[in-house]
Amino acid sequence: FPLNNGNGNDQQQISPSTSSLSPQQNENDVPQLSKFKSRPPKIHPDSGGRITLVGSGPGSPNLLTLAAHSLITDPSNLLIVDRLVSAEIRTLMDEAGVNYKIANKTPGCQMAAQDEIFEWCKEGLRNGKHVVRLKIGDPFVFGRGGEEVLQFRQFGVEPTVIPGVSAAFSAPLLASIPVTHRGISNQVVMCTGYGKNNTSPDLIQYHPEQTVVFLMAVGRLRKLCDSLIHQAGYPPQTPVGIVERAGCPEQRTVVGTMESIADLAERFNVRPPSTIVVGEVVNVLLTEEDFVEVVNIKVEQGVGGVGCDGVVDSEERGGMIVKSGHHGLIV
Repeated sequence: FPLNNGNGNDQQQISPSTSSLSPQQNENDVPQLSKFKSRPPKIHPDSGGRITLVGSGPGSPNLLTLAAHSLITDPSNLLIVDRLVSAEIRTLMDEAGVNYKIANKTPGCQMAAQDEIFEWCKEGLRNGKHVVRLKIGDPFVFGRGGEEVLQFRQFGVEPTVIPGVSAAFSAPLLASIPVTHRGISNQVVMCTGYGKNNTSPDLIQYHPEQTVVFLMAVGRLRKLCDSLIHQAGYPPQTPVGIVERAGCPEQRTVVGTMESIADLAERFNVRPPSTIVVGEVVNVLLTEEDFVEVVNIKVEQGVGGVGCDGVVDSEERGGMIVKSGHHGLIV
């Protein structure tokens, strides 16, 4: 199966069993744009295969773009799907009789899973399929979208891109948390919880009129909050909200402070996909009636313990959990 090596003319023969990334390669070895003098064709000249890179939004089928909905319900397409794409969206695909494969990108095995994704895409191209690479949120907001485009170019095709609704903005709004609000927040910073090789990204220094949105950070929430307090100057009482499974029927929003949120997340077993919002905007629109449970988080000598008595004691660090909302509505 001939793959374009980036110079627009020369081609090399790649064995079907050859992985797109060798065992010696790692995240730092992803193709660089400077290697490509021109874009390859949208349709592979030998097999007729093509690739479309699609964002599925935060999780609700109602928040898919029309283009995305059309592509993922077309049974003639081969879908390569991220593990965290919601069950509701996968149900659409099942009902349409679409053939799809799910990438098992769990923490610690991302690179092996990425290799498998590329191999599936290459096989689909070889077979002349329209490969739809379905990713959560927007593929280009901490989703490796650019890296995948560069790899697909090495396969000899320029992918079509269908943007998705990013959870960085939609998840907070679905939980009644505006990322900006006049007089409260005049700037928004988006961060990932994991850098290359699972490193921690540089911290965003505290500013009172700033909102920080963290994606893919629930797994290291306690460490993140500790670092923000002690290294980035965040007051311990800075409001923090976590929106879990935004836009899905089981959506939950957990609200606390920089000091209490890690204990709350542990108590309520918060899991990915979740979006973390830090800043005063967390408390702008939410009302007391929105909360179905109020818990006390006692912090003693830096060790969090959890107690629950239904009221907030002003002497302790309070946290609140919002009712589950269908498609983001607080009910």
